[in-house]
Amino acid sequence: MIKNSTWNILGVVIPSAIALPTMGVLSRLLGVEQFGLFTLAFAIVGYATLFDAGLSRAVIRAVAMHHGDKERNRLVMGTATGAVIGLSLLATLLLWFGAGKVVSLLHVSPEHFDNAVAGFRWLSLCVPPFLLATVWFAYLEGNERFGEFNILRTFSNSLLAIAPLIAVLIEPSFSATVIGLVLARVVSMALAYWPLHKDFPEGIRTFKAEVFKELLKFGSWMTVSNIISPLMVYFDRFVLSHMVGASRVSFYTAPAEAVSRMLIIPNAVARVVFPLLSKSSEDATRQANKAFWGLLLISLAMVLPILALAPWIMTVWMGPEYGGDAAQILRILVVGFIFNALAQIPFAKIQARGHSRTTAMIHLAELLPYLGLLVVCIQHFSIMGAAIAWTIRVTVDYLALEYFARRTPPLQPAPVYQQSS
Repeated sequence: MIKNSTWNILGVVIPSAIALPTMGVLSRLLGVEQFGLFTLAFAIVGYATLFDAGLSRAVIRAVAMHHGDKERNRLVMGTATGAVIGLSLLATLLLWFGAGKVVSLLHVSPEHFDNAVAGFRWLSLCVPPFLLATVWFAYLEGNERFGEFNILRTFSNSLLAIAPLIAVLIEPSFSATVIGLVLARVVSMALAYWPLHKDFPEGIRTFKAEVFKELLKFGSWMTVSNIISPLMVYFDRFVLSHMVGASRVSFYTAPAEAVSRMLIIPNAVARVVFPLLSKSSEDATRQANKAFWGLLLISLAMVLPILALAPWIMTVWMGPEYGGDAAQILRILVVGFIFNALAQIPFAKIQARGHSRTTAMIHLAELLPYLGLLVVCIQHFSIMGAAIAWTIRVTVDYLALEYFARRTPPLQPAPVYQQSS
């Protein structure tokens, strides 16, 4: 577990070491409003995960349960690929034709309005390669081939940081950065397909209805989570933009992005724990418990220096205008980070046992109270209120997940897929 977690950490640390200074350069070249739009663009692509219908998570679980059965896994990958292609094209059309409405809701200034519309239309082209890469990388995770997975992901995510910077150096505009992002997503998709091409030279073009039904049985509840979870992760940024204007949103999104990068360690551990627990062994459960206590110590070690040095960190990273409110927001968010990090373990336990419905219902129960809290906090505390609301939400989320993780029944039997004719 330590070895595979280390691979996962390296697979994100290296690209993050490139992305964080890159963001500092982009913020200076684009200006506050256009940089805010760029961070919102990442949020929109992240929200597009709802269009994979939970299939990426279902693929990890299915491949782990049928480890070594090449024919079954070929059917899993072919079926998931066909489904994601159709769903991602739908998402592309919705964003392309809705770009103008999105920009209007964000209260973008007239100076940048047309450029923002063009940028969001370009952004729609990111969705198919993004979702296909996600599902194809899931194959490596399910097989616990974390070394290969993270080598490819390192190249992929590094390019996602570098390509927008190259584009903005050519033309300092929001739409140019998005064009760079689209090109990077296409390359990422090609990298994700390479292991499948090696393992299945005959192709993964077979779509089986019975396989899709089994994947969707698990993934359908993941879809609920994929609809709600990004709302709770990213909706604060859009509410802020609507309530206080796009020119102010970057003072929140910059520290929020820093905290999301900090989550690489708990996410890396959880990605290893999930396929382990899908096999349902006592050893995997013991390792998951050790991972929990390890994450607690690591999280505290990360947070304490940030609480002390937040103004200096934000000033050096993003510029002097970020040393005030943005630094205080960072302090609030890193407190929530501790609970968000710990929540990854009970979340993985519940889903590995086949109970994606439980996590979906938890998210569903949290949604409306969180949105109400978010609006009230922003009304009273402006951008600081968004950080307060997020920290309260992730704390409650951890407590709920831990409660249900202790009460979920054993792993459900693995589904049986028919062999292809």
